[in-house]
Amino acid sequence: MATFELSEPIDQEFFLEAYDEFLEQYSICESSIVALEHNPNDTVLLNDLFRTIHTVKANSSMLSFEPMVVILQELETILDLVRSGEVPFSDLTGDLTLLLMDKSRVFMEQFKKYQQVEYNAELYDSVEQGLQELSSCKAKDITNILVKIIAILDPNTSISLNPERNWLEDLSQDNKDLRFLYQLAKTCEERVGYWKGRTDRIGQLALSMNVEAGSPVDVVNLAASLFTHDIAMAFLPENLLNQQHKLNEKQQTIVRQHVQTSSQLMRSIFSSHMAGHSLMQHQEKVNGQGYPNGLQGNDIGPGAKIIAIVHTFEAITHGHTSVTLHKRPLMRALLEINKKAGVEFSERWVDIFMRVVPNLY
Repeated sequence: MATFELSEPIDQEFFLEAYDEFLEQYSICESSIVALEHNPNDTVLLNDLFRTIHTVKANSSMLSFEPMVVILQELETILDLVRSGEVPFSDLTGDLTLLLMDKSRVFMEQFKKYQQVEYNAELYDSVEQGLQELSSCKAKDITNILVKIIAILDPNTSISLNPERNWLEDLSQDNKDLRFLYQLAKTCEERVGYWKGRTDRIGQLALSMNVEAGSPVDVVNLAASLFTHDIAMAFLPENLLNQQHKLNEKQQTIVRQHVQTSSQLMRSIFSSHMAGHSLMQHQEKVNGQGYPNGLQGNDIGPGAKIIAIVHTFEAITHGHTSVTLHKRPLMRALLEINKKAGVEFSERWVDIFMRVVPNLY
């Protein structure tokens, strides 16, 4: 580790103004990246993102925060290539930007608190070299280099769940029907390679959220819903399961049918009205824009609200890993879930989710 400190004391009022400006730009950066993932070719958004990083870099330079300046200068170069079309904007580009901004945030916060910063100089050097390599590489090498830099910044992009306690196995030990559903879900994971381990990941997260909230959902019914909620998806054609581009209308209809199919399976196997309701509602959104019935707010049960969040979290962090060969940074998933609070997800349950996640990952 290296220690950064200024040779001359800094005017605190000047620093605090710069710090407040940084937090504002950090928020703009997050919003721009979320918007760009839906409109990656939007030149206004690309220019806004570039200006945000340029502003942060310029302010860091005025503060003489040299380690930050070096990294942000390289990032600015990459984003200039993005807005000129030489490097495409992608989820990887967004993740890289977020991670580098987060490193800058940590740097700023440490200096604010201690007037010096302990940082990993070797990591900074490796990232700088990776960014320089990225700015001059061939198009076919962009993805691999981006994945490499992201892995340096956040080794946890290969997320593994804390294995200390498997509540799902514990629950199913003495319940024959629940054990059958658990085994069926684990079998479906083999059908869809990038699902491996998802039953345990989403299950333990969902059950932890329920416990944190005071267990408003019967734990056996919640577990049964989690085991069954995507079983029908495993029976879809493999090319549809692995499709990377946007689904057409016919494909969307086919995929959406898994809600009713899974609910019917639940009711016939487990004979649970509550669990069946959770399955029917887990694709509903609190703003009424979900399916199959366009329910909103309190019309959606708590079990479905839990499943909706953990299902999306799993999709963001693990996604189609058989294709992309990487997992999204945890902070990227938390940002996206937070942005959808009150829109797709219950604000109360998002707050509970945010409290639980750090204890599991």
